[in-house]
Amino acid sequence: MEKNEIDIYLHTILKKQLQKLKISNYGLYSIIDNIRNQLSSIIKHWNDSEFLGAIFSTVVEEGHFYEPYVNDKIGNLVVLGIRNSLLEVAASVNYKDFGLKKDLSVEDIKQITSSAIEYFKEIDLDSLSSKINLVDDYYYNIVQKYQIAYFSLVELGKCSCDKTEIKFKKILGEPYVLEELKNTGIPKINTKEKIEDIANGISEELAPGLIALLKGILNKEASMIYVDSFKYLSRNFETNLKVLQFLLTHDAMFLTNNFFIKNGYVSRRKNLIRASHGNEFNLDAIHSIGEVSKKYKKILEFMLHV
Repeated sequence: MEKNEIDIYLHTILKKQLQKLKISNYGLYSIIDNIRNQLSSIIKHWNDSEFLGAIFSTVVEEGHFYEPYVNDKIGNLVVLGIRNSLLEVAASVNYKDFGLKKDLSVEDIKQITSSAIEYFKEIDLDSLSSKINLVDDYYYNIVQKYQIAYFSLVELGKCSCDKTEIKFKKILGEPYVLEELKNTGIPKINTKEKIEDIANGISEELAPGLIALLKGILNKEASMIYVDSFKYLSRNFETNLKVLQFLLTHDAMFLTNNFFIKNGYVSRRKNLIRASHGNEFNLDAIHSIGEVSKKYKKILEFMLHV
């Protein structure tokens, strides 16, 4: 099979970087295959601004700030296609799964993402898009399963610093059922569990703390989930859409430091704030949370006591 520019990147740049970091062959090819699927799916839709705007809205809180800065599309491509992949396993407490003696450092990850930006900024992605034929279109297949979540992200993707709010007709649909919420018990969260909660951000398994919050929504004990940025919900794209589908079909709201999503309404902060790192807590974002939504400014400030 003829190699395209994605394969050239994977085997001439990324593979060498991962080998230098001494990742096992199992980890190496698991990461490469995963990233190939994700990059291929994104670039296949490179000229579909609506689709791209929707899926990129889950990563622009990082991609907008990735260095070296070229434009948001390239930064978002690298976050969604490369950073939010099985590479996360190697950067988490699960690093031993890939034969490592320690987890990848922030600098290790930055070298991978920055070299990817340098590579893809030189590629004619418009042309490459038309050459990609997929049997398994990863992101397209996912959004088909969570149409209400996807449509809300389409509208969010249309927001900008010049158009910070969009109202649309509420999308009707049956309340989405999360299998993880079917048991009757509410997980108990202690300090140790909170640490393990974010151990591997790409996992398909919902963290205990998130399950507890979603049960609060289900039982009408809460009406909103707030996280620093989408990556703190999950680096797994399907998990993000699944949770968003649940929230929107249960008349709940989703809030990050930059975005507000409700069935029938989306908004964003005029000037995006960089997603936090590690367990940092962005007090500036909290104190200015009303800037995320003019319509719900008072509610947000009241709920977060700012």
